[in-house]
Amino acid sequence: MQNKNRIKWLVKNSCACYLGAKHGISNYCCLQDSPCVFFAQDDGLLRCTYFENGVLPMDEKLDQEYTSERNVESEFKTAQPRVNCQKCAATFSAHSNRQKYCEKCRDKNANEKTKLRMRQMRKKQA
Repeated sequence: MQNKNRIKWLVKNSCACYLGAKHGISNYCCLQDSPCVFFAQDDGLLRCTYFENGVLPMDEKLDQEYTSERNVESEFKTAQPRVNCQKCAATFSAHSNRQKYCEKCRDKNANEKTKLRMRQMRKKQA
């Protein structure tokens, strides 16, 4: 493993589960209730999903090297659904299951709603 020192540094400085030395165990990991897998003596390809999904994305270059070296894909990287816009019928990648409009139509729709809301408010005041 080429980046073992960089990974250890990232674990020591950024991992919430790393506690250093506790209960006579050096490099203690509270998530596993044992020593951290990255501080093991052997150079096996041990994995920690908390580190891979929560800490490693902080360093993009190291993340790319780590994932390519170990052939790992993050569990949280999912494909975004393709949806048709209800106004212009264009296909776009939705960021949530409730999204109806593409970015252009979303802005136009928000402006139209604001205009209608302001007209109704002015009508009540007059």
